[in-house]
Amino acid sequence: MGYLLFCPTWMQVALIIIVFSGLSILGLYIVRLLVPVERLKQNHEVAGFTFGVIGAFYGLLLAFVIVAAWERFDRADERVQGEAMGLASLYRLSKGFPQPLQHNLQQAIRAYTEHAIDVEWPNMSERSQDKTIDNPVGTLGLWALVASYNPSDQRQSLLVDKSYDQLQLVSEDRALRYMYGNEEFPSVVWLVIYAGLFITIGFSYFFGLETFPSQALMCGIFSSLLGLTILAIVELAHPYQGMVVVSDAPFKFAITRMNVMDKVAFSGAGEQTQFALSVPARSP
Repeated sequence: MGYLLFCPTWMQVALIIIVFSGLSILGLYIVRLLVPVERLKQNHEVAGFTFGVIGAFYGLLLAFVIVAAWERFDRADERVQGEAMGLASLYRLSKGFPQPLQHNLQQAIRAYTEHAIDVEWPNMSERSQDKTIDNPVGTLGLWALVASYNPSDQRQSLLVDKSYDQLQLVSEDRALRYMYGNEEFPSVVWLVIYAGLFITIGFSYFFGLETFPSQALMCGIFSSLLGLTILAIVELAHPYQGMVVVSDAPFKFAITRMNVMDKVAFSGAGEQTQFALSVPARSP
């Protein structure tokens, strides 16, 4: 079902309902042609108990998988937020460095953030992250800039240490972002999901109603519900592809914070200059 990730949401839902309900109703129709309704009614008692057990087991399985997929999606989103906030914190720390390091470091941080928004996010949506993980504006450039500075006093040494801490967090979150985007659910999980789907829907054929349209409607709704649940698992299992994705909004927010820091710093410098000009010079 991976190909559905690149379809609009309405098309995903429509395809799931049509395919799952259509195939399940077709299977029911074939069973009704081969097995008389009277014979199916004889199995209601045993089939009902077995179907209840299988349905409960499969429901627990889907619940477990969708919770695991959601937690994985949430961790991927948390890593993106941590990476963006680490960049904003590093930009704030750069204000304490002397020129030209301050300017170079700020430009490198902005280039890193803009590259993540404009280049890496579109590539991750197409599963081509191998082209972006070692990009020329990655964390190595930031490490090199900070490492090139030789602090002259204790305050500058503390500033460098704090910058290293933020760089470490940014590097870890970036690596984990790449890993979350490339990892897949184990194949055995998908095998159990699809095998359980066929078994659960197949057991619903052991019941026989006098009116075929009523049973076909119930079977179609039941299979569509299972299909939509599996679609949700597929979407959550791919945090950077599909219609439900981890947003790049934290990086855009980080750029906004950087702009605010520059304005505050510029305003502060302007106020100090105005104050210095307005104060009359003291006579010797």
